[in-house]
Amino acid sequence: MATLSGVYSEMSPTFGAADALLRDYDSKSPIWFRWATNLIEYFFTLLVLASLVIRYIWNHTFIPIMTRLHVPMVRKRTPVSYQNDTVLITGAGGCLGRALAFEFAKEARVLALLDVQKKPLDDLKHDLQQTYGKENCRIYTYRCDLSDLNALKYTITAIREELSDNISVLVNCAATAHFKDIVSHTDEEYQYTLIVNTLAPILITKDLLSGMIARNHGQIVNIVSSGALSGNAFTSSYSSSTAALLNFTETLSQELILLKATGVRATSVLPFYLDGGIYTTLRKFGKEKVLGVTPQRFDVAAREIMCGLKSTRSPIFLPPLQLHITRLLRAVLPDDVWNPFFLHVLGRTPTCVNHY
Repeated sequence: MATLSGVYSEMSPTFGAADALLRDYDSKSPIWFRWATNLIEYFFTLLVLASLVIRYIWNHTFIPIMTRLHVPMVRKRTPVSYQNDTVLITGAGGCLGRALAFEFAKEARVLALLDVQKKPLDDLKHDLQQTYGKENCRIYTYRCDLSDLNALKYTITAIREELSDNISVLVNCAATAHFKDIVSHTDEEYQYTLIVNTLAPILITKDLLSGMIARNHGQIVNIVSSGALSGNAFTSSYSSSTAALLNFTETLSQELILLKATGVRATSVLPFYLDGGIYTTLRKFGKEKVLGVTPQRFDVAAREIMCGLKSTRSPIFLPPLQLHITRLLRAVLPDDVWNPFFLHVLGRTPTCVNHY
């Protein structure tokens, strides 16, 4: 993600304080409550195992039997193709943005890569050309700080002119974060986070949307976060900004229906627990597994996102099973039950610590 490389050093003291607060909260919670929470986490782990077994049986036993018996099956939708598309990816120099660039480069005709730092863009362009060849996909790189709205407007105008105003896929992947308690946040940090994570993607979408609607072809992909579903302690600016972007995506989808722009889609992606980048400092303070989920590599996450985009899923949850259940629990449980449970999950003493 675009603006995170210089954030870790300033966050470490705050994260130590946050760690101490969460561990203290966990140590003072009743034993029965800790046991109940542990059982819920083990239940999530069993669900993951059960889903893998069911998927294996379905693919290797049920479908072959139904095929031999000539039983008509529900036909899958034709996967979406990006072969003739021009794709703009913000935050392309970051972990997930880079992985998504490699996925889109397999099909897209043109890639426009935008990031706040120039070197990661140059390295990415070189690696893409080494992997896929210079003729397979034309690649353009642009350096821009999304927090500077005037520079952003100028850069988007330049991109549209250079690419003949033909951008058909927009992937808003850039993000920044400040993890500290609400009182410790400065006004500038709130403003910066909301501009980069929310306002900039909205303005980019607004600039490119008219062309997509006119051609009745296009897709807006907003990389949000599972934090948009429920606020987390010490992530007030980040969770608020992603929740706003999630609601913007849903609003956009409804307006596209009213406009009868059937060829234009808006998709939100909600990753839960990725291994690196912004999630390095959100590693649950050493926990290697949360709700039965181990950290997912960015290349694996990018492949799952591409699979979801091709099958027109929206929203795309990573991982889907745990987040669907978590979303249901959040809707059903009162705040007096949900908030202590979530704080305990964040603060529980780790059973396995990755020292690397």
